[in-house]
Amino acid sequence: MVELKNDILNVKIKERGAELSSVMRGGREYIWQGLEAFWKKQCPIMFPVCGRLNDKKYVYDGKTYFMENHGFAQTKEFSAEKISDTEAVFTLKEDEETLAQYPFPFVFRVRFSLEADTLTIRNEVFNPAKTPMYFNFGSHEAYSVDGKFTDWSVVFENKEDLFLKEQPILGYLGKGSVPFRKDVMELALSHKLFENDALVFDKISSRSVTLCKKGDPVVQVSFPGFENLLLWTKVGAPYLCIEPWNGLPDYVDASGNLEEKRGIIKLDGGENFAMTHSVKFFEL
Repeated sequence: MVELKNDILNVKIKERGAELSSVMRGGREYIWQGLEAFWKKQCPIMFPVCGRLNDKKYVYDGKTYFMENHGFAQTKEFSAEKISDTEAVFTLKEDEETLAQYPFPFVFRVRFSLEADTLTIRNEVFNPAKTPMYFNFGSHEAYSVDGKFTDWSVVFENKEDLFLKEQPILGYLGKGSVPFRKDVMELALSHKLFENDALVFDKISSRSVTLCKKGDPVVQVSFPGFENLLLWTKVGAPYLCIEPWNGLPDYVDASGNLEEKRGIIKLDGGENFAMTHSVKFFEL
């Protein structure tokens, strides 16, 4: 476990999965603590895919590979380097296990840095090969939601006409989108919203959302470069996941070829690709 702290926040991150496991401010825990009765994970990182592959498989260069939902990074031990009291870098590279399911050399780094009341998380991929690699990444941070779930809401940066991507099969996307809420800035939460799994928003303009309790801000997530935002919880559970992704689950009509996967990122040999999101924790 790596610990970062300043005068406001105390943060803990596991080497396994580079998974954020605790953020404390003023004696309050903001991160879901992974009770197995609901969901034992906390803040898994998605790499090298986001969401589900059809039949948990894909084809690259004529060969079929199998991979679990959200990729393998969440189950791997990262190498951790604590740079200072307020910054640490977690690094994952290919090994025999990853190459069996993902035939690319890679360097995947997750950098956590603290400044005042905000934790910034930068995901970076480097391709050390001479040939292209294909990937996505995203975050799946779960925030503790105590008391009545209906006391909580998500406030968008901009007023939105919200559409959800179709999910004709649970966890997989259809070609279209469906109207969800019109002219919305604050979305009141209820467990009924999640009876059909995650809310996968289609083309929102907001680049930040704020989780509020009875109108008071608790956590603000800013995701300037990420195209996709998901909200998710298990029905009855006391947490909410706010998830910026640069990829998506497979569509029901996906060809299965990795290069043709909708939203996949192609990174040429010797190149880097990085995206950052940040989380502000308000005093309560």
